[in-house]
Amino acid sequence: ATATAGKFNSQSAGMVLWALVVMGALHEEGVADLIESFSSRVLELRGQLGQKEKSQLQQLFLSYELDLVSGMPLPTGVARVKQELGAECWQAFSGQETHESEFQLEVAAVLRRVVGSELEIEEEYRDARSGYSIDVLVRRRSAAGSTEWAVEVDGPSHFLYDSRTPSGSTLLKRKQLGQLGYTVVPVPFWEWAPLRDGEAKRRYLEDKLGGDEKQ
Repeated sequence: ATATAGKFNSQSAGMVLWALVVMGALHEEGVADLIESFSSRVLELRGQLGQKEKSQLQQLFLSYELDLVSGMPLPTGVARVKQELGAECWQAFSGQETHESEFQLEVAAVLRRVVGSELEIEEEYRDARSGYSIDVLVRRRSAAGSTEWAVEVDGPSHFLYDSRTPSGSTLLKRKQLGQLGYTVVPVPFWEWAPLRDGEAKRRYLEDKLGGDEKQ
């Protein structure tokens, strides 16, 4: 693939780099040349990059920021891409429109009955460091600091077709939110759907928050 990077269009070149992020393969032996070649290809096609490709590149930059030991330099090619396109990629990623589904609205409404006076809740919270939008942020403040849960309401589009296997983008978001310090609480649609009434849903979310808090 390194020798033929010049044959890839903007979408495919960006997808190769993003796939390495999802697979956690950025630091694997033998991929350095691949990253350099496709980083150069992305710069060659910078005028053809769409919002999706720019958003994927922002996740690439974030992965290096979160994964690398403090002080380690970015690979040369990635550093060039970030220098020339970083602002555009951040804007594309952090500016993505969000759409609250009925499922998400229902989960948020039940959470408000769970959280109590000592907890705060915020829907579609935008993380300032990464640009990620969190479906529902739940925060507990105390003298010792604060605990933050990133509640992710995962409908069918967050999984591979007709399965319960999370998609690459879902897995990456969960991983990076965890690296950013959030306790990630997925609420998959197949666990929510069988809950028949508000009390069952409230107990489910209490267990989710309580269980994750103790981990």
